[in-house]
Amino acid sequence: MVIHVMDDYDRHDEAEDIRRRMEEIKIKRELLEEIYESLKEEEKDKKNYNKPDDPEKEAEKLVEEFITPDYNKYPIEPKKPKMKVLLAVQAYLKIASHALKYAHEKIPRSQWVEVIGLLAGRLNEGDSLLVVEDAYPMGHGNAVYAEIKDYKNYVRAWKEIKKNKQFICGWYHSHPSYGCFMSNEDIGTQARYQKLWEDAIALVIDPYRIDGSSLGFEIYRANLNTRKWRSVPNKIKGSIDMRMVPEILNFMNPIIEGKAIYLEYDEE
Repeated sequence: MVIHVMDDYDRHDEAEDIRRRMEEIKIKRELLEEIYESLKEEEKDKKNYNKPDDPEKEAEKLVEEFITPDYNKYPIEPKKPKMKVLLAVQAYLKIASHALKYAHEKIPRSQWVEVIGLLAGRLNEGDSLLVVEDAYPMGHGNAVYAEIKDYKNYVRAWKEIKKNKQFICGWYHSHPSYGCFMSNEDIGTQARYQKLWEDAIALVIDPYRIDGSSLGFEIYRANLNTRKWRSVPNKIKGSIDMRMVPEILNFMNPIIEGKAIYLEYDEE
């Protein structure tokens, strides 16, 4: 019989593995209630939606009135290095959960639809760094397009973002199973944000590219003159092992699939 004696390296590896798994479990449990409430609110907003007579005009009016960041606090210099982006773990998992809510494996693929939401963050002026700290699920559309339809909720989100001393720094939407890119319609939406703040970003997520080797998203800005888009350098802010993300999302499946009861949470 061969007996393996655990050396210091083995102990270190085991301790690291335990520490990593404990961190992942902590992230899961801390995010469950926040993600659950956000997705439940988005579903409630859908039921209460009354389409305005002129959605396009209403959107432009509300965006102009409520979404513009405080330019005195966040000055835009004419010459500055390209801004990088940090995306908080919590914001990323909320976006991925929202995308899967309307395009998961228990829904026929023909019924998968895109989702849309807002990104909230802060600027680190010295480092030319945009930190995206939160995401706000706002709605869903059809198989190839989504738009924010209930502008009262747009305003409600803006008030909460302002209360948290953040500003709306862009938007996100999903491309379930067909990759990350910006369509002509997407660039049109992005133009509204960049006309208000030139460094506004668009995050596109394909939840079916989250496979342990990819987080399944890209971040873009557009050249409004040429209507071409470009990728923005980005990193995840926070402790997360890319290999564990599919497991985390699988752990959240009852929330994503809209079940009424999940662990201690009761939808009613």
